[in-house]
Amino acid sequence: MKKLSCFISMLIVLLLVVSAAMAGDSFEEGVEITVRYDPMGPNNAIVAFVRFVNKNTYKVHVDWEPIITCAGSNEKSGYGEPFDIDGGGSYQVNIWRSQTCQDRKLTDLSVNMHVKKK
Repeated sequence: MKKLSCFISMLIVLLLVVSAAMAGDSFEEGVEITVRYDPMGPNNAIVAFVRFVNKNTYKVHVDWEPIITCAGSNEKSGYGEPFDIDGGGSYQVNIWRSQTCQDRKLTDLSVNMHVKKK
């Protein structure tokens, strides 16, 4: 019984780690970014929600770009409009794409960002 409960505990921890990795969360210069995506259907339509949270007390400027990775191909960079976030503020972007990966499967959606104090 003790081995079973240990196994279940380890499985839960592993699932939490894997789900956090798939979410694409990261942190840079006091700005936390959360990426959630859902590839929908056979035509590879993608809906993604990207949220930036400024944990600093001062205003920052964010330059960013979405990076889409398809199975069996290189990453594709998109365009993200630069923006400013007040201290303690947040900014959310919704991304809708169709046919990004053509007939291949979406394997990852992440964001590259550079943060500067304003």
